[in-house]
Amino acid sequence: MMSEGMESSGGNMAVTKPVEFIDYNCDISDSFNEYLRNEKFDKFGFRYNVLSILGCQSSGKSGCRHFVVSVSAGSLLNAVFGLNFDVMDTKLGHSQTTKGLWGALVLPEDDEQHNATLVIDVEGTDSRERGEGRLTFEHRSSLLCLAISDCVVINLWYHSLGNLTGSNYGLLKTVMEANLELMEGTDNSMGSVECKTILCFCIRDWFPELAPLETVRGKIVNGYMQGIWNEIHKPARFQNASMEDVFRIELFGFNHALAHKEEFAADASKFRSEWLNSIRPESYSRAVPSDGFFYYARNILNTVKEQNHLDIPTQREMLANFRCQEIKVAVLADVEPKVADMFADAQSGSVGNFIERATEVADQAVAAYLESASRYETETSQKIGKELLRALLQKMQPTFDALMAQECSEMALQATVKMEERFSLSGKGRSLMVGGSPAVEAWPQFTEACEAIRLELWESLSLQMQSYSVNYSNDSGISVDYSFDTTAASDMFNVTFKNEVDVVRKRHLHALREQIADLIDTGFKVIEAVLLENGVTSEKYWGAVNSHIEQAYQSSLDTYRSCYEGLISTVQPQEFEYFTFVALVGRTKANLDRVESRITEIIVERFEQFFMYQERDGESIPRAWESCSEDELQQTYARCKKEALNVVAVIRDSRPSKLKVPRFDVSELKPNHVLYRELSTGVSGLVGAQSSLSDDMLVDTVKACKLRFHELYHRAHQIQSYARSGISWRNIPTYFWVLLLVCAWNEICTVLRVIFKVQVLIPMIILVFLAVQYGSTYVFGDSAKIFRRVLDPIKAQVRGMCFKGAHWALRAASTAVATARDMRGGRRTSSASVPEDDDVGGAKDKDSAPPS
Repeated sequence: MMSEGMESSGGNMAVTKPVEFIDYNCDISDSFNEYLRNEKFDKFGFRYNVLSILGCQSSGKSGCRHFVVSVSAGSLLNAVFGLNFDVMDTKLGHSQTTKGLWGALVLPEDDEQHNATLVIDVEGTDSRERGEGRLTFEHRSSLLCLAISDCVVINLWYHSLGNLTGSNYGLLKTVMEANLELMEGTDNSMGSVECKTILCFCIRDWFPELAPLETVRGKIVNGYMQGIWNEIHKPARFQNASMEDVFRIELFGFNHALAHKEEFAADASKFRSEWLNSIRPESYSRAVPSDGFFYYARNILNTVKEQNHLDIPTQREMLANFRCQEIKVAVLADVEPKVADMFADAQSGSVGNFIERATEVADQAVAAYLESASRYETETSQKIGKELLRALLQKMQPTFDALMAQECSEMALQATVKMEERFSLSGKGRSLMVGGSPAVEAWPQFTEACEAIRLELWESLSLQMQSYSVNYSNDSGISVDYSFDTTAASDMFNVTFKNEVDVVRKRHLHALREQIADLIDTGFKVIEAVLLENGVTSEKYWGAVNSHIEQAYQSSLDTYRSCYEGLISTVQPQEFEYFTFVALVGRTKANLDRVESRITEIIVERFEQFFMYQERDGESIPRAWESCSEDELQQTYARCKKEALNVVAVIRDSRPSKLKVPRFDVSELKPNHVLYRELSTGVSGLVGAQSSLSDDMLVDTVKACKLRFHELYHRAHQIQSYARSGISWRNIPTYFWVLLLVCAWNEICTVLRVIFKVQVLIPMIILVFLAVQYGSTYVFGDSAKIFRRVLDPIKAQVRGMCFKGAHWALRAASTAVATARDMRGGRRTSSASVPEDDDVGGAKDKDSAPPS
């Protein structure tokens, strides 16, 4: 199908309207490239030829199909190919018609089998309008035509064959010199068919009666061409060469276009037939595919203009490089959606076999690339084909990174499992174990053990990354061995593993801090006992606190320094001292705060200890209130209350330790240090802290203690009253217990009946107890002793609960009997009236007892 602006010229050919190729200023026109694209010239590949025509101005190179010109206006190109180049109308005078270079396509109707022909009409030589610049343009245009054309047509007039100017002698000399200049830059062997330039001489206004065509051929070849060949300066390569080694000469005669129209048409048809069947090469002799012709011509022209010298192989290589780069960019754009799909699948975890998918996309890209690039120089096309594969695989880098992110997540899980196995914490206190080893032995090896785990996982990840390397090869010779950039994956692995290590390290540093703090906690259990001592003073209490802090500090430095250095790979000077100081002082403050929060319990416990017990022979025994008088009870109450409240003044008289804060600049730590935030808080709020016990809090504390004081006082007073009145279960006569047994016999039988319904269960329990207690040693050996030690605390607790329950039941029974007796006798217990307490902290104590 012919496109718009195309018409049939007969002979199974279609022609197009001529378009400007090179403008008057010798610049290539971009519109010509658009023209070639619109005519789908790029689909011909190498199946095309280029024919250009040179001649003097107004020599009738272009011609006109309608012969509107005078006798000098030939119709060569228009007549031969049915084209429509502009021609001079002699009726309007002689002037320049073709300016620059114009081109037109002659397309076969069967474009799948036959070649297209690009016909180029060149501005005439010896132009008056060009002035002195005509020689430059003639040289450039001649050199360009020889470089891009399969055949150069020389348009000559028969009647000018003896003249110097009219016979285009100067033009022929320019053509021959330019052709030798071109061949000097090629690597073809002289004499090869593809190396020779086809010069086709068209003798205008000739007919056989004037002279045989062979005679004319001899005149041109021997008279003109050979003379010029002998005259021109030849490069060293062509010194011994003949003209036939460089040129292939064809010659055609054309009758007068106006006087012998039919003969002229026959001559034109003969030339067209010879061109199509024998003269033109089977493919473009410059080995440039049709899609690269415009760029090849542009490079040639630019080189001619800039250097006036042409290196044809370099130009072909430049063209191949340029076009293959363009094809590469287009192919990469085409496969971009497939690469994006791979990335999306990689993120969702459904990419499948990455190597297979990458190879499949690479096959498609190489096939699309070679469809056009294979027409160009092999070495260049293969080189850029490899660049295509590398660029394609570089576009798959995000997909690789996404897959490696998943692998790093798996490695993180493995790291968690391995470190959990290696550094699992069990036990507590001094029995703390790390991975089955004592903590003080495992912590110094922490960093080395983590590095061993990291190297093991990194080796596994490296093997995974190596498995993603692409080794691609194609029958065309395009191959590549490509390994993806593993920098991101490596960084991701290191960051992920470091995060896992930091989590474990932080947990173990917390455990280490607890070990250090446990030294304080253990000591404070003893120090709290000091507060329960009679006559405790500030010097004694705070001296014990500060002495314990200093001992714990020194013990921590001696025991746990290597542990800290094992957990923290790089330790700054005084860093561990500061860490230990913060841990100890912080825990000390917590213990002191806990003591202050328990001030009510401590006061009550002191009062109960002093009021309910007395020292005798170095032992604490319960007071015998039965033998005490009312005055002694009140005096004891007042004295014990004052002594109990004295602890408040002891606690409030805070005396900080003389232990100095280690000189350590926290700014020396990096912000990503695992303890940076914790150590940055400093010890300003810990050292020298004042007691939080205010006067208002003490008032509330004493009020809360009064209730317990009064309860203990009333209990003691009741015991005194019962002792004076003789009320006690020991004083109950025997006949009362006999009467109680007789009256409650039915209830006792009911209880026993319920108990002995489980006649089997109770004996079984007794047998099991006896077996465990006495026979387990013979059966289980030393294991029974261990098990018995475990059960001893439980048995002691059960035994204690039973005793307390019996004691409470007897006390309740005694109270009930006494109350019943008072109600029957109408007698009320006399009370010793004492004023209410309104003192705080013993400073305003009136040594009074509560009302009984």
